[in-house]
Amino acid sequence: MFPIHLNLGFRVFYYYEGFYFFVAILVASFVAYRRLQRAGLDANVFLDSLPWILLGALLGARISHFAFWELGELLKDPLTFFRFWEGGLSITGGLAGGVLGAWFCFRRGNFWHIFAVTSPAVLLGQAIGRVGCFLNGDAWGIPTSLPWGISEPRFGTLIPSFVTDHQFPSDAWSWSVVQGFTDPSAMSTAPLHPTQLYEAFGDLVLAGLVILLVRSLTTRRGPWQRAGWLHIGGYSLLRFGLEFLHGDRDIPLWAGMTALQISLLAVVALSAMLYLHAAPEPAR
Repeated sequence: MFPIHLNLGFRVFYYYEGFYFFVAILVASFVAYRRLQRAGLDANVFLDSLPWILLGALLGARISHFAFWELGELLKDPLTFFRFWEGGLSITGGLAGGVLGAWFCFRRGNFWHIFAVTSPAVLLGQAIGRVGCFLNGDAWGIPTSLPWGISEPRFGTLIPSFVTDHQFPSDAWSWSVVQGFTDPSAMSTAPLHPTQLYEAFGDLVLAGLVILLVRSLTTRRGPWQRAGWLHIGGYSLLRFGLEFLHGDRDIPLWAGMTALQISLLAVVALSAMLYLHAAPEPAR
């Protein structure tokens, strides 16, 4: 566990998640570029479009974060939406925004083929992002007695001095104390489900399934949409299930499900329907 407090001298960014997201984007972009090259697609066009795709992912991540978790804060101070350095990025919204950004860039070309080829790279980036959440103490789980339960630290580490900062306790620790799971004098939480690692593992399994499907679609020349809907629907189903283990989940609205879970279930149903009805694109 390595929550980072980035100390720039004139300002400290507490529980800084930007480093982990940067690594995820860098690795995913490189793998996507290489996969496009091997598939015989124009990888340079992808690089030219990458800033717009990342912008879409960033906007989607912010919109989703405030829509499902901090709408009240946004209504009180709308300018907080633009203060990205304060944290608040949703992987679910980032995926949706990135897909929309890619569709905008490639809507007149072979969008679904590009999505199919790059999907495993995106899922790898999602997995790395969740490992970053694990190290940073975000998206923590509920208490567990299982042997792999993880205790989240109370405080983070100042970078670059590598000194523990005792000023601001982590959200996971504060939540665990408020819920009565952790003694207020403890330096770490009670053992919690490592939901971040569960999701990272699920992302990698889903990436493997997409790779197998893409190989099959390559021999049959499509329909490439199926790989995209497997990615979107599969991840939505994974996240839907894991939300039941999240300690920071929102208040349930219906049948024990939060607003996010209800939305994810709708995406799963829509993705399954579109997957089954996908047809090969007409020859160009």
